[in-house]
Amino acid sequence: MRRVKIPKSQIFCFALIMIVCIIAIVEALYYVMNPNIQDKKDVAENSLSNTGITDMSLVDNFDDVFQNSFKNTNTSEEAEKIEADKDYIYTSYEKAEVNSGNYEIDVKIPMININSEEIKSYNEDIKQVFQDKAESILNGSSNRAVYSVDYEAFLNNNILSIVIRSTLKEGSNPQRVIIQTYCYNIKEMKKVEFSDIMTLKNLDTNTVQEKIRKQIQGKQEEAKALQQLGYSVYIRDLRSDRYDVENISNFFIDENNNVYVIYAYGNSSNTDVTDIVIF
Repeated sequence: MRRVKIPKSQIFCFALIMIVCIIAIVEALYYVMNPNIQDKKDVAENSLSNTGITDMSLVDNFDDVFQNSFKNTNTSEEAEKIEADKDYIYTSYEKAEVNSGNYEIDVKIPMININSEEIKSYNEDIKQVFQDKAESILNGSSNRAVYSVDYEAFLNNNILSIVIRSTLKEGSNPQRVIIQTYCYNIKEMKKVEFSDIMTLKNLDTNTVQEKIRKQIQGKQEEAKALQQLGYSVYIRDLRSDRYDVENISNFFIDENNNVYVIYAYGNSSNTDVTDIVIF
């Protein structure tokens, strides 16, 4: 009887198939005997997916943040106020006026009501950036200006956060959006740095840096695609150290402990482009 010689390649393929089948059977038995493992895996994957959806929703609804109000979800910790009968944040300057053909103004500018030198410097900065511009327009120094200012403030975990946004369309200039934030710890009576927020949220530098890099790069790719179609766009400099974690200075934390990192390019240029990264 003549022997049939089986090629080595067929033997290898057969062995490989057997190994794959054995691994699949072992894995299936493992999940049958440990059903909670698959459940935990599904929960983890769903959690990551839901986090992404939540972040997108917060960014998409960023306009809704600005209600010109103060949300206090803090503990019983208190700081010394400048005016005892008012909240830590209140509207101190308000104007709504239309001068046909010249200007249109709708501004609500806040005051931080805490007795400290640091807060005093914040209030001076708010006046210089937002209130002085409104008064300049009202005094006739701008031509065909549309100017608005709104804000929102939060207090939780002893961290007072305030975010202020102005929108300016002046003459033939591009629309400009300025967003500035201020964060202050009312228990320790000091400025809050982003490193403090990272500790509070248990965030590590690499995770934060990678999320910023991915999101800004995605926005840059969108901008370049529009540019190729002939649109005028704002081009980000991905090499800029403004995106380094240690340089984050424009941020706030809301009543639900969501941290908004704000890249408001209008703070230094005539543009309304803003990138927001949520943590």
